[in-house]
Amino acid sequence: MGETLRTVIVDTYALMAKATGEITSKANRCLENVRRGKLKGVIHPVITYEFLLQFYKGRTPIFKTSGETLGFLETYFSTAELSNNVALMAAEIRFKSDELLTKLKRSLSVCDSITIAIAKRAKSPIITGDKDLQAVAKKENVDIIW
Repeated sequence: MGETLRTVIVDTYALMAKATGEITSKANRCLENVRRGKLKGVIHPVITYEFLLQFYKGRTPIFKTSGETLGFLETYFSTAELSNNVALMAAEIRFKSDELLTKLKRSLSVCDSITIAIAKRAKSPIITGDKDLQAVAKKENVDIIW
């Protein structure tokens, strides 16, 4: 039987950091392993939305069309299904994060809440440099690669 690939959840922050050259060497190695098929990279539809929005804002100049941008995501990453159970878990995570992040006058985005929920469900680390996501993920016992 074939060995199951280790899964990593890839956040929009990591994709943008890679595109702009602001990624850490550790996170870059992980993304390169996803590209080579040595790791399974997982995103979700809200990350797809955010990354495409960055394309439309002109922040991913490597891509010439939205179709090319979407094709990149679909080539290298699996897309996690969004279900009502994931939404339930994400809402709980978002609600619990208020106490931690309000002190910093910050809040967790819907996208980040879903990302943490998917990582918890998959028992997988998240590749991200997003400080809010990192803080809440740590509290939720989700490992971060950055």
